[in-house]
Amino acid sequence: PVRGSMVIRPWGYGIWENMQRALDEMFKETGHENAYFPLLIPLSFIEKEKEHIEGFAPELAVVTKAGGKELEEPYVIRPTSETIIYSMYAKWVQ
Repeated sequence: PVRGSMVIRPWGYGIWENMQRALDEMFKETGHENAYFPLLIPLSFIEKEKEHIEGFAPELAVVTKAGGKELEEPYVIRPTSETIIYSMYAKWVQ
């Protein structure tokens, strides 16, 4: 595996699934709903948060090509979810 990535064995993954199930029930009891946001986000989303990127910049995984072609804008694997969530909620709230 890629350095720094995790391999979770079946028993450990079972524990993770039990934790997810328990938390999901607790969240839904309070009226919360699940959402999923993309793992890859445009680099510009991170650059909007200058103070945010400083701590993550050296560790960002950057994607510059897809399908053998150079991307118009690089994508990064989001270190946190805030920038993509803020962007989407700004569109939904209008």
